[in-house]
Amino acid sequence: MVDITSQVLRDFLNQLARCYRFPGRLYLVGGSSLALAAAKVSTLDIDLQFDVPAEHREAFIHCLRQIGQQSQLSIEQASPDQFIPLPRGYRDRHQFIGRYGSIDVFHFDFYSVALSKLHRGNEKDFADVIEMVRQGLISLDQLRGYFHEVLPQLDSFDISADAIDFERNFSLFEQRLAQN
Repeated sequence: MVDITSQVLRDFLNQLARCYRFPGRLYLVGGSSLALAAAKVSTLDIDLQFDVPAEHREAFIHCLRQIGQQSQLSIEQASPDQFIPLPRGYRDRHQFIGRYGSIDVFHFDFYSVALSKLHRGNEKDFADVIEMVRQGLISLDQLRGYFHEVLPQLDSFDISADAIDFERNFSLFEQRLAQN
């Protein structure tokens, strides 16, 4: 598999625009979004979410698979709402990247991405969120506010979600951020 850099992402988006000819929205999530936003040099896969008309969904997925196989890219459908409840207003915080063919491409809300990374809590995720703060993609104060909004909803969100672990991860992240 190929390391995903900002150039690889742009090439992927251009290939997708040539393959898929119908309107749609694509949201880059996680490391792939951060690689394009210059908060990360590269990542291992392209995490994305999409919204296309039902009658064109099969064509869109076919294009994703075809490009992934031809270019040896790992492409995964993923979204923070698979792991945590999303904070209010997250849709308003998607950031427009550009139009590729008939596809509007966005960064998924950086705060939702940061919270899902902190929920997961591995070392790479902590480093990503610290870099998001450093690069000015998110502010610590707003992130803390969204964390406190989402935390009480976590226990009823999913059987595997644990508010105590999430709280511990957030505290650990704040400690590491203060040390950097």
